[in-house]
Amino acid sequence: MKNIQLSYSNSPVCEYIGSQLYGLLGFPVHDTVLGFRNGKTVVACGDFLEDGDRLYEFDKIKVTFDPPFLDSNGNETNGVGVDLYEILMTIQEHPFLKGLDLVQEHFWNMFVVDALIGNTDRNNSNWGVIVRANGKKELSPIYDNGNCLNSKWDDDKMQAVLSNEKSMETEAFSARRCIFELKDRKLNPYHLIERMEYEGCNNAVRNITPKVAVALPKIEKMILGIPVLTEIQKKFYLAVMGERYEKVLKPTCHKIMGQEMEVGRQISEKKEGVDKCLLMRR
Repeated sequence: MKNIQLSYSNSPVCEYIGSQLYGLLGFPVHDTVLGFRNGKTVVACGDFLEDGDRLYEFDKIKVTFDPPFLDSNGNETNGVGVDLYEILMTIQEHPFLKGLDLVQEHFWNMFVVDALIGNTDRNNSNWGVIVRANGKKELSPIYDNGNCLNSKWDDDKMQAVLSNEKSMETEAFSARRCIFELKDRKLNPYHLIERMEYEGCNNAVRNITPKVAVALPKIEKMILGIPVLTEIQKKFYLAVMGERYEKVLKPTCHKIMGQEMEVGRQISEKKEGVDKCLLMRR
């Protein structure tokens, strides 16, 4: 963080924006309210646990998995890492998660929305499962969204990127990394989305991208209406998310839908061929 003049308001405001954006897209998320305390901008985050509830963060669930983990290199691990293969295997196989619907869908939804807002820290300790007082399990609301939108940047760095198209592309998606790893390398979430290798990720992109398109005016209104933001911050936040939507999410969504239409066409043609054969035999 050398040569950066940090603003105390960045992280609280980014938590607020990230959480509000999740809500605008229709996802359950913790309540957030911006305010002032002792002359500082702060964010109040609602407690989503009730008396007798217990939150089990994913990392606490993950380390209890037996047999031992295998990471994407095929090596045994202790389960505390952020290897994507490990995480998906835990979601699919861990007994604690059996009978709990949509865990993998929830993970990929967060992966895609976090890519949109540039959240680089969706680690294993900031999402999880609530066990209610009556023993019922349910996914927790989405929380801890503050490490997004370059929360430690000042106006000078934002303006420099806004003034250079190549820098904007680099910062928005081409050179960014997230917390997850494959083969001991940090993932670029946008490249993973574009490769369309994971069905769960494809489903999330297909479902979320149209929601983003509908929510864009509300997202813009929300950001422009935050009085503690500078004009540069507002412009940067909208521009960087716009780049990710226009150059990663939207074209990838179109490719996914095109592939699905082609598969559907082939299945339909095959069915028509079978029907014709049956008619000829009759």
